[in-house]
Amino acid sequence: MMAEINLQQLLMTLSSCLDFDEQGINDHHNKVCQISLSLANQIGLNQQDKNLIGTAAVIHDIGVTTWGERDVLLKFEVNNPWDHCISGAELVRKYSLLEPLSDVILNHHSNFAGGNQTGLARGDIPLASRIIHLADRVDVLINNLYKMDKPILCYVEQITDRINSLSGTVFDPELVEQFTLLSQRESFWLDLIAPEVSKSIKLHDFNFTISVDKNEILQLANMFADVIDRKSPFTYRHSRGVAGTAVLLASAMGFGENDLVNMKIAGLLHDIGKLSIRDGILEKPGKLTDDEFTEIKQHTYYTYHILVDAGANNEIPQWAAYHHEKLDGSGYPFHLDASQLSLGSRIVAAADVFTALREDRPYRRGMERHAIEEIMNKMVHRSALDKEVVHNLFGIYRQLDDYFISLL
Repeated sequence: MMAEINLQQLLMTLSSCLDFDEQGINDHHNKVCQISLSLANQIGLNQQDKNLIGTAAVIHDIGVTTWGERDVLLKFEVNNPWDHCISGAELVRKYSLLEPLSDVILNHHSNFAGGNQTGLARGDIPLASRIIHLADRVDVLINNLYKMDKPILCYVEQITDRINSLSGTVFDPELVEQFTLLSQRESFWLDLIAPEVSKSIKLHDFNFTISVDKNEILQLANMFADVIDRKSPFTYRHSRGVAGTAVLLASAMGFGENDLVNMKIAGLLHDIGKLSIRDGILEKPGKLTDDEFTEIKQHTYYTYHILVDAGANNEIPQWAAYHHEKLDGSGYPFHLDASQLSLGSRIVAAADVFTALREDRPYRRGMERHAIEEIMNKMVHRSALDKEVVHNLFGIYRQLDDYFISLL
């Protein structure tokens, strides 16, 4: 199965989940992408180089695992940036579609003069990394200084002076010189604070479509599943558990090959909205407060809109995001009922419950078959889960058990 995907649109949308904070989405990755592409145009790079820079920039902090780690990186001076650089490089290296980004991400905090953990300095640092490093720190300065109390243009001199003060030590002096020229354009700064930064990015011709097969599509889904599951040690492999369960169950219920691929993607990405949830809530050892549970409820809403905006096949956002809906309409966040929930959505919902009950959580140990079956049958009686789906699930329990053992 081959498909045409707009890699720029897909990665820009998925990377928005890396930018959640308590105020919503701060758009850091898209802004770094725009600044990087502006610099790339300024120095006359070709389209192939711009595509590499734009793709790396839009996921440059993919190695960050917690809100706390990200908050540290949003300060201008970072004492030890290497953990997330190494983690991010290792993550993309596993997937052939994005493997060329590995060295760029690894070095995107490398100081020009050297002293880096990679051992590289000056021209040995990939040009894309040098560009993204400068762009990243420019956006951090904007984020720290610009509070909408006065126009962004009032801060240009302060930002450019700070960048120039680190020319030749932290930043490539030739890039600093080009950035200084670029900074004289009011449009450069105004584009960065526009409501939709992505529209400005398209002006830089970073808007390309590639042909991918189903394995490459699954690579992207697996990569973001890694990001999701690293958010908490208690949900490690959860996305793969749900995906595998959903695929085996859908296969047993007669789904065809293409639908099984979509089911796997939906399972892998069903919790992508959980990146909007504070770390402390996901790892809380006791019962959640009403306010905390209310915050949890938003994750499936974000899952739906992230996948829709990414251009996913229509079934995928629904199957992925409806896993907390219930047949009686009492679920969340859309309060859909049986007449609005497809078989695919019901399968992912059952797979999510089954996987969660098997897993260790902060407040309990993982459960055995008898306890899981008892709980899920009670959910059937309460019209929370589909009776036929749950029946089929326990009909393939041995296969599911083997699958979960393979994940260890």
